[in-house]
Amino acid sequence: MDILLERRSVRDYTKKHVKNKDIQYILHAGMSAPSAKNTKCYSFIVIKNKETHKKIANILKGAQMILKAPLAILIVGDENKSYEQYFQQDCSAATQNILLAATAKKYGSVWCGIYSNKDREEKIQKLFKLPNNIKPFSIVVIGKNANKPQNKNNWDTKKIYYELWE
Repeated sequence: MDILLERRSVRDYTKKHVKNKDIQYILHAGMSAPSAKNTKCYSFIVIKNKETHKKIANILKGAQMILKAPLAILIVGDENKSYEQYFQQDCSAATQNILLAATAKKYGSVWCGIYSNKDREEKIQKLFKLPNNIKPFSIVVIGKNANKPQNKNNWDTKKIYYELWE
């Protein structure tokens, strides 16, 4: 449970690179995510190229932190392999696993959404030359934290209901 409470969205990174063995660990975690009917319809594109980071920042205005980070991972879903179009849930689980694995390896990370904004989807699809059945879902930006993330207490009993919404 500690890793869940420790994870924070980090938007400021040092220039220190992410070790290849850590990238493999993070990808392994992503591939270990659950999926509907075990289709594993998600795939990943590892992005280290700074020119590509700039192009992503131009498309995703909320992803400017990618310009400071050494690594990003694009999570995509294959609509042809997805069970009843559950690729969004499958890719969400993979994205969360990637975020938690990055935290476990002492990296900061942040989830940048692409799906279901059609304009973003089309531009990212074109940038990465994705076939029509491969849908861009999210980009996780990863790097060493430039600042110490503040601890948060997200526990809120007002968000808990028992049996009915009352």
